[in-house]
Amino acid sequence: MELREELRKAILSKVKKDQDPLKGFYTTDEVQEAILAVLVSGRHLLLEGPPGIGKTTVAKIIARLLPSTKAVKGCRYVCAPEKPTCPDCLAQGKKKLKAQTLSGEERFIRIQGSPEMMPEDLVGDIDPVLAMRLGIQDPRAFNPGKIQKSHRKIMFIDELNRVPQRTQNTLLQVLEEGSVTISGFDVEAQVDTLVVATENPEEYAGAERISENLGDRFERLTIDYPTLEQEIEILKLYGKKIKPVEIPPKVTKKIVSISQHARSLKELDCPPSVRSSLSIYEQAQALAKLKGRTTVKPKDVEEVTKTILKGRISVSGESKYYDQPEYLIEKIIEEAEGD
Repeated sequence: MELREELRKAILSKVKKDQDPLKGFYTTDEVQEAILAVLVSGRHLLLEGPPGIGKTTVAKIIARLLPSTKAVKGCRYVCAPEKPTCPDCLAQGKKKLKAQTLSGEERFIRIQGSPEMMPEDLVGDIDPVLAMRLGIQDPRAFNPGKIQKSHRKIMFIDELNRVPQRTQNTLLQVLEEGSVTISGFDVEAQVDTLVVATENPEEYAGAERISENLGDRFERLTIDYPTLEQEIEILKLYGKKIKPVEIPPKVTKKIVSISQHARSLKELDCPPSVRSSLSIYEQAQALAKLKGRTTVKPKDVEEVTKTILKGRISVSGESKYYDQPEYLIEKIIEEAEGD
């Protein structure tokens, strides 16, 4: 069964049981339904939004929906034992291939986009050691890249629009044909995958425009920051706990209110992400622990916030606080609700 059909069945089974297939990811109902519709239809997904809003989290949740599967043990191309197709497995002839089980969580491969990424990082290249041992004409001397290793897995590409255009174009064949040609050997490797990619808005540093040809292969959805209530739930679910320190609900609300209020200000070019809230949540506990207390107080939150936000926000050049961001941070803390 192809990966997309496996994913479709898993999602529809959850929905039929009235279970949330994307449990643990917080967004609007409309966006969640749109994501599920894209996946059920078997289309590649491109999520746009600011950093730290859970784009990576939702990709991992999608992978966990997949059932476990069998793969040839040690196969660099993740071949199915009943139908091996790669040069490594075919070279074994009639020899019985050993199998291993891949869990749904293991059926996930991450590619971190960057301006330095070369096409060879995705499609692979000749391994000089293997070439000397096997011969340069032997396809087994080819070291597969991340694309081939994504066979029968979810391929997650973080910050696709930081990848150079030339490297972006290497994805087109696998997205169109479900295979990739091993350069110089006239051998095609099957790549049964579904791509979940992310992009940051163009105003963020290092962001480039995704080519029209590549962008046309994706369904693009925009994700915004979570609501106050959703962000509180995120802190409770994903924030680390330092025992025996407790955080009262009103203090948790204060943390989220600080981040939410900061995001509403036009004076910030780069507002705090959800990761900033998580950092405040965890460091406020650490500060209370260091002071010998078992309860986080609002003053703990205020103290760590001054340090955390100074390193995570970017004040607009037009703001009167441009040269003195600490005063803007104090203002944000004072104006945030939740005291």
